[in-house]
Amino acid sequence: MSSEKPSLREVKIILLGDSGVGKTSIINRYINNRFNPEMISSLGSKSNEKIVMRDNIKYKLIIWDTSGQEVYRSLTNLFIKGSNIVILVYSIDSLSSFEDLDYWYKSLLEKIEGDNYILAVVGSKVDLINEEVISEEQGKKYAEEKKAFFKLVSSKEDPKGIEQLFEKLLDDLIQNYPEYDQSKSYYYITPKKVDKNNKDKKRDNVKHCC
Repeated sequence: MSSEKPSLREVKIILLGDSGVGKTSIINRYINNRFNPEMISSLGSKSNEKIVMRDNIKYKLIIWDTSGQEVYRSLTNLFIKGSNIVILVYSIDSLSSFEDLDYWYKSLLEKIEGDNYILAVVGSKVDLINEEVISEEQGKKYAEEKKAFFKLVSSKEDPKGIEQLFEKLLDDLIQNYPEYDQSKSYYYITPKKVDKNNKDKKRDNVKHCC
């Protein structure tokens, strides 16, 4: 078996959050650099792909756009397993979407295997600052409690910020978990078997962001 590292490494990214918080718009801006003001909420879950380079290594990002509608939540939870980067999204103009982050975080802990993943909390639609009901300080505090990276974004007005978000999370993943399986042609994070009751405690010792 060759000892050479695979040239293509696969990274699974999943966005979780209520319906209408802007997950699809975030992905569309990052993948296609487009914003559609009439974007409809996703039904079910679907993946999008983008190839990026880091230090002459090619990374295939598989980004899962999930539905936040209650009728699809059980299905959405099935796609959490195996994720390398998890982005919890709320909208700054929606109190319920912020409060529901606890549901999505609980679903994450129930479905994901191990602690080898990067976690982010993202406040979307910052272009609606005049309708803000969740302050930046509240978002930061929640992210700090979950040991997560925090960022405010606007798919409509700040494409650079969206790009920086994904670049930051990928860089954190590469820096903190540079593991790969030489027998496969893609990048992955080896899950650790962790007692679910102790996950929060163990996450305190894991560096998820700079």
